Amino acid sequence: MFEMFRALLPLLLLAAVPSAALAQEDSEAIEQASYNRASQVQYVLLGTVPATELFAPSFLAAVPESQLKAIVDQLTAQNGKLLSVDELHYTGDGVISFDLVFEQARAAAVLQLSDDAPYQATGFRITGVRRIDDTPEKIIAGFAALPGVHGFGIYQLGEGGPQPVLTDRPTQEFAIGSTFKLYVLSALGREIKAGRRHWADVVRLDAHSVPSGQMQDWPIGTPVTLQTLATMMISISDNTATDVLVRLLGRDALAAEVRASGHGDPSKMLPVLTTAELFALKSGDPARMQDYAAADDAAQATLLDRWAPSFKADISSISSPVAVDTIEWFASAQDIANIFARLRDLGDPVVMDILAIHPTMPSTERAYWDYAGYKGGSEPGVINLSWLVKDKAGRWYVVAASWNDPANTVDDTAFLALATRMLAMLHQ
Repeated sequence: MFEMFRALLPLLLLAAVPSAALAQEDSEAIEQASYNRASQVQYVLLGTVPATELFAPSFLAAVPESQLKAIVDQLTAQNGKLLSVDELHYTGDGVISFDLVFEQARAAAVLQLSDDAPYQATGFRITGVRRIDDTPEKIIAGFAALPGVHGFGIYQLGEGGPQPVLTDRPTQEFAIGSTFKLYVLSALGREIKAGRRHWADVVRLDAHSVPSGQMQDWPIGTPVTLQTLATMMISISDNTATDVLVRLLGRDALAAEVRASGHGDPSKMLPVLTTAELFALKSGDPARMQDYAAADDAAQATLLDRWAPSFKADISSISSPVAVDTIEWFASAQDIANIFARLRDLGDPVVMDILAIHPTMPSTERAYWDYAGYKGGSEPGVINLSWLVKDKAGRWYVVAASWNDPANTVDDTAFLALATRMLAMLHQ
């Protein structure tokens, strides 16, 4: 799928250049300079002081003023006016941490100074944003302001299955993009638990899909382990790795997993499409899309087999939403809570490690969790963000949110900000 989430976080994680260890005679001067420079950040971001006063040329070459403005515009649109800088803490070696205080949130930030006078900033990071006095009502209102259709669920995992903490349309089925890969991982994990397969089993790449991923550039016939395929599928949402596993497991095993998970409407997920099949349908003959959408599950499987020799995926032709309400992978927030619970209950450390490679949350948020696993998905008109987390007290939660708009692309950055507020609410 069109994965954007690891591209979103760098918007809040600007270039940072590490400083060399400072000589003792320079340490006092740079420490004092760091407080002055951190205080300047507010005025640079507000545009009353030129960026060249604060930032070194090397930084502005990588992050021009226009990008800085885009970042602060995004933050103010979501959190109100920038009011002040406080909570300044010098941590040594030219690094100072501080908070940017907005009307409705605090953004944790870090500034890295050069070693030499005038001690300009060579790095600037916004590591996380936490809302001030956030409430469930404010989060629900934030979702309600989005166009299209949307829903979310926060669930605590217990002995009796996922228990709702806060939900909005929790059983409505949404297009979820690459989040469907959780079902592939779960089906594979059960094959391994049953002893029918092993993580070290080697298979060969038999076909390419389209990006996202890397394996579409690997030669056909390349030997890879099942663990490598699963890792690539989840951590970088590699579509080629996914399709190899979908074909290896087979439609019947995946259908059985969807049903066993308690999916609210399995027919909307079945047959489980490969990524290549989905993009071939969406970028191909519109008549095929209509025929496929109108067919039942068995007829859809027959059509996929019939069309396979002529299928060709062309993602370059998909720049706006295409059939997001008919040809997709669909799941509700409740469905995603169920499949995460099944993955956790497998008790397989490999599965848990794979889910945790890219938790897709600011580092300040990650620090609150003893464990954080993630999978999301996106394409034009579709976004899903889903986490499995465990707090320091050992309580497990699932946070899942989806937004679909059949007519327009969706704002991934704004949605990520909303979803991470749900995570933060669990530890406020």
